[in-house]
Parts: sequence; C-alpha cells; structure tokens
Amino acid sequence: MIEQSQRRVPVPVAAASVILLVAAALSASMMFASGPSIAIGLIGVLLLLALAYGLWRGSGRARFWTTVISTASVVYGVVAITKAEALGLLQIVGASVIVGLLLVPASSRRWFHDLPAEE
Repeated sequence: MIEQSQRRVPVPVAAASVILLVAAALSASMMFASGPSIAIGLIGVLLLLALAYGLWRGSGRARFWTTVISTASVVYGVVAITKAEALGLLQIVGASVIVGLLLVPASSRRWFHDLPAEE
C-alpha cells in the first residue's frame, strides 16, 4: 500500500466548509446588491471564508467559533421567526446543519482532536 502523508478531510467537515462557502457567496451577492454597509459585509464574508479554511485545515478554534456563530444564528432566527422570510429559514436550517455536521459524527470529532483513525 502507498502511505499518504496527509489526512483526508472527513465528509461532514467538507460539507460544513462548502456550506460556509455558499453562505459567503450569498452574503457577498447580497452585500453588493443592496447591503447597508460594504465594510461590514466584507468583514462578514472574510470571516466565513476564514472559518471554512480553518475547518478544512482541522483547526479546533475554527470549529469552536463556527459552532458558536451557527448556534447564535439559529437562536436569533428562532427568536425572529415571526418575521422570517425564506432566506431567514434557510439561514436557520443551514446553521443547524453546520452544528450537526461538526458535533455529531465521530469522524468530525476525530478530525479536530487529531485522534488516530480507527481501523
């Protein structure tokens, strides 16, 4: 067998990273369309891109902050559900999926704690 020098990114972590990239793209398109402040929108987009990169690299800090921000997003969405639009509901679902992908699967937990894979 050929030894691999790098670990493979688990599917749940890759999916969470892709969701963050899609969220960054949606935020960027909304920012340029009718955003209140380009500077604040740009900071948000850069934050999402940094978190996606951190997840991909296996950073525990990125996992922590992604979980915190996604949980806050879900809580905010649930509190503001009375005036929720389709995009607000999509935000709640997306943030919930990210939290689930990062916290539930064993492969995801191993990725961030640098534990050896079980064979």
